[in-house]
Amino acid sequence: MSKAQTIFSELCVASAIFDGAEVEDIENVDEATAAIYRKELHSRQSKVSGKISINALVASGKAIRKYLLGNGVTPKQIVWTGKQNIGATVAVAKDIEVANYRISVKENANVFINGSPITVFEDMPSGLFGIKRKGDDWFLKIARDELQGYFLECKAYAKSASGFETIEDFYKKTAKEERKTFGAEVALLHKQKNQKVLLAYSALCQKVSTVSADIFNSKLVDFRKANPSISALQPIFHYFFRINGVKYILAGTENNKPFAVVLESSSDWTKKYQFLGITAAPRPAGQPEVLLSFRFKNVATKEEFVVDLKIEIRWSHGKFCGNPEAKIYKTWSYAALPWTENICL
Repeated sequence: MSKAQTIFSELCVASAIFDGAEVEDIENVDEATAAIYRKELHSRQSKVSGKISINALVASGKAIRKYLLGNGVTPKQIVWTGKQNIGATVAVAKDIEVANYRISVKENANVFINGSPITVFEDMPSGLFGIKRKGDDWFLKIARDELQGYFLECKAYAKSASGFETIEDFYKKTAKEERKTFGAEVALLHKQKNQKVLLAYSALCQKVSTVSADIFNSKLVDFRKANPSISALQPIFHYFFRINGVKYILAGTENNKPFAVVLESSSDWTKKYQFLGITAAPRPAGQPEVLLSFRFKNVATKEEFVVDLKIEIRWSHGKFCGNPEAKIYKTWSYAALPWTENICL
């Protein structure tokens, strides 16, 4: 999401909490920020989809206001704290503050994490979250033979890579624009359903998905050996599911519809639920994917349940263009999670 979209979504919700107040009345909103907000507002008001997004964000803010009033809090002063979070990678952003309530705003944010595969599959299951590493080309690292086979099948039909025998040689001796040209030719081969190309790509997808999942599981086993207590896994769960040390409200839009939920603090969460572990498994799809299955137990009922996240692994700028990246997507709505209180009814 761009800076303008982020500012707009946060201030739109804040204004609704403040009973439709002008954005300039929100603390920490300067003239430059207000100008960005109004420009985005004007842009959205000119489109049907934009109007729908505005209405959804306002509905989310109104739901929060109703919740606060029901808890004896009249929103008389609202502080926008989101400015410091723009462009940052944080597990839980504090975008708005009302009295002692922290509010985080997400607009159609199905992507949890957008990082390098080495960060997602090696660092995170090792309990390392403050490190951002690019590392080597993930496809070359874990599926070199399959990538080479896919490259050769594509090269047999694409003119732009005819002078190269290996994928390493192609990467080393071509410029960005040349790789983009080849990528466009490869995309056309997929569109034309070239069977040899599709089979080679399927083999690459299967190898990347399987090995990536194996690496995640192996790193997690190593982490558990070094940290045998089940509570050692809690930071991993908290990071992925936005659980924080304090109770807060998460709100905004999901699939262009308003939502607002209350998430308990980590200490209150552990009184009601137990985090049992994570399992990574290859997920059959039209690209390399891994499914992360988080297992939990309801302390009161002893019932166990699973909540999944999906990881997509793909080139950052199209096939054979840019280093592979790993995007983690949620596959559920926040209101459907057992431990959230839905306040947007």
